Amino acid sequence: MRALLLLTHHIRSYFHDNAQIFIQSSLSLSLCTLSGIIAGTVFSSMSEMLKLMPGLLILIPPANDMRGNVYGAMASRLGTSMHLGIFTPSLRDNVLYNNIKSTITLTLSFSVILGIIAKIFAGIFGIQSISVWLFIFISVLGGILSGIFLLGITVAISIFAYRRKLDIDNFSSPLITSAGDMTTIPSLYLAAHILLHLESRETIAMIISALSVTLSLILTYKGLRTEISRIIGESYPVLLICGIIGLLTGTLLESRLEYLISNPSVLAVIPPFLGVSGALGGILSARISSMLHVGMIKPGFLPDRRSIADFTLIYGLSSFFVLVGALSWLSMLFACIESGSLGEMIMITVIAGLLCVSFINIATYYIAALSFKAGLDPDNDTIPLVTSLTDMFGVFCILAALHIMT
Repeated sequence: MRALLLLTHHIRSYFHDNAQIFIQSSLSLSLCTLSGIIAGTVFSSMSEMLKLMPGLLILIPPANDMRGNVYGAMASRLGTSMHLGIFTPSLRDNVLYNNIKSTITLTLSFSVILGIIAKIFAGIFGIQSISVWLFIFISVLGGILSGIFLLGITVAISIFAYRRKLDIDNFSSPLITSAGDMTTIPSLYLAAHILLHLESRETIAMIISALSVTLSLILTYKGLRTEISRIIGESYPVLLICGIIGLLTGTLLESRLEYLISNPSVLAVIPPFLGVSGALGGILSARISSMLHVGMIKPGFLPDRRSIADFTLIYGLSSFFVLVGALSWLSMLFACIESGSLGEMIMITVIAGLLCVSFINIATYYIAALSFKAGLDPDNDTIPLVTSLTDMFGVFCILAALHIMT
């Protein structure tokens, strides 16, 4: 009886001490889940577009990752600058201005790069696909459409957190992830739709793609010669690795296109599941990065008690996978699309979620610790790598959960 009372006391103290984190993160994760459901509904209705534009599915995961990686890393850097007391909410402030400038450069450059590598991957894996010019056109236009919105959201969140004295690390990643989910897939869909209705689409796509390549090279060259050189220099290798991981995920999905089209409920659950998984990874990454910067934790071979406490937080927040399963089933019901039962959908997302969160905790700590020990800024490295790896691992987790359930 005494042991039970002691356990109850510890649990109550734990939730009391972390109440603000749970409240802030839960609100943003709820929005992330809802936006993922919207993206999933759009995704499940893209069957005809995916047939008309062969290979397009290869581009969707890395493009979605890139939005979260670029803008999530920007928010994480701004959060760290708030912790260090060097952030002010003005474009005259070098911290905010330099982050905006570097983010625009990275968005354009990697939209071009992803378009090129998507075509290369299609060739390597023997997948029939559209031309490289069409890939670049869709990637760049989709990147611009979603990037304008995401940049505004990221800056607004940072200024709001600064003025309200909130810890941006607890909610910025889920909010940006949800905004990215809501805009990236629809933006790519719109870009592909515009392209399909253009006369001389190959010629137009070639001209715009060539201009995009030239502009991205100019912005990158200038960026490497100015005060944003560290952000550009450290982000490029990481985003390239993340892009390749995302393209592998897209290639896996493209190779199972017929199965996905015949099972639209799987298409519907992928965006919200990966959105929540990426948001949880983003929350942990931002918190670990900030704690490393301010000296609250030390990078070691094994996580310390403070890091393990944060792992427990992420496991607690993984209860949102129940909501993902329930809302995915409900969206399929309203869309009159055949799916499994409510219980089956929840069990699939919960099993896959627990597998994915275990991976998130381990990967986040060691990526951040190794980055910090190497003298790099974990704000630039951890969120992009964790979210990209989580997307790839998350797809495997969903397929594994489906296999377990069937």
